[in-house]
Amino acid sequence: MDAMKTVAQKIEELKIEGYTENFFFEEGKLKTEDDSFDIKDIKEVKEYRFEGKSNPDDLSILYQISTSDGKKGTIADGFGPNANQELTEFILQAES
Repeated sequence: MDAMKTVAQKIEELKIEGYTENFFFEEGKLKTEDDSFDIKDIKEVKEYRFEGKSNPDDLSILYQISTSDGKKGTIADGFGPNANQELTEFILQAES
């Protein structure tokens, strides 16, 4: 990954590759506006870590995800102390 890219730039790059869904995490499931997915229904394709050079609060991680029904997209989270522990555990349990 190019260190100069921001999370937003990487999301736009992945959209060009077909990762267009904007996943969010709610009630223990990964969701889109129309669907929800259990751990068994998702695969973490790749993760990207971003480190804020001037502000430690800028630490974030971007997950590139595919689902069993063919949806592809991303979800961003904090990294380190700002991480959503429930989302982190969910992603770690998913097949990679």
